[in-house]
Amino acid sequence: MENEKKYAMKVVTRRTGLTSHAIRVWEKRYNAVEPERTDTNRRLYSEADIERLIDLHRATQQGHSIGRIAQLSASELRTLVEEEAPSFSPNTTRLDPLPPLGIDSERDFVTASLEAIRALDASALEAELTRAEVSMGRKKLLTTVIEPTMQQVGELWSKGELRVADEHLATSVIRTFLGAMHATHRPADGAPLLICTTPSSQWHEIGALLASLTAQSEGWRTLYLGPNLPAEEIAATALNSGARAIALSIVYPGEEVLINSELRKLHRTLAGTPLLIGGRAAAHYVSTMKEIDAYHVRDLRELPALLLKLSSS
Repeated sequence: MENEKKYAMKVVTRRTGLTSHAIRVWEKRYNAVEPERTDTNRRLYSEADIERLIDLHRATQQGHSIGRIAQLSASELRTLVEEEAPSFSPNTTRLDPLPPLGIDSERDFVTASLEAIRALDASALEAELTRAEVSMGRKKLLTTVIEPTMQQVGELWSKGELRVADEHLATSVIRTFLGAMHATHRPADGAPLLICTTPSSQWHEIGALLASLTAQSEGWRTLYLGPNLPAEEIAATALNSGARAIALSIVYPGEEVLINSELRKLHRTLAGTPLLIGGRAAAHYVSTMKEIDAYHVRDLRELPALLLKLSSS
């Protein structure tokens, strides 16, 4: 229709939660939408285009590869998204995510991300993360690209093979990227709540953000509180919000006395609320975790099964 309202890219990115780079890749590589062009070659999107992009975004968040869903009709795509909308009945049968298209391997994305970090190229790093999300979906992006990339950054920095500036750039770009993903989540009514944070003295927040996004992909509501939070603040928030569980990320060792004390304080204050503890330095606190009956999450890929267990109990 000639009078149908059209929208510029800035509006589309705000309404869909996608970056302009992702939208262009989906157009060029997969013909996901076909916007109109002005005489100056600016893209203009219809309301139907925006609705389709929103559904495609939701489907990739559910684990589907864009390459396998881009050509579905609007009704087929909507059915797919609605069929896999989160449900919290213990007897719910979940569809397995479709495999990724396989344009690039996880290792390729990690290698390219590390090269961008070494070059202090923030734009290139963001582009690689976007390509990975487009190619394999959100769940695999978190567990097979971002988590191992940050693990390698930490290891290379500790060996002196990366500069402090390299590590700071990686953290800043990935923190912003994950934050944008986090803001697009729309939980279902009645979803259980997971609080995600880091305890006192732990300023590295990527692990807590990854846990929050993983939980969102499993249908949970999440409340991300940022890093370096005292036990009494975590406990008060959990009690006031009715949280089903608390996820803590511990990355740097060296504050064993303080962190052990904080974990015990949480256990005393929140008896019966499960504590899920992960991160590179979490293994230093295994004895305390056993003492307070906390769950040790050794790998981000263990989290979905644990969350399913907790949501069903």
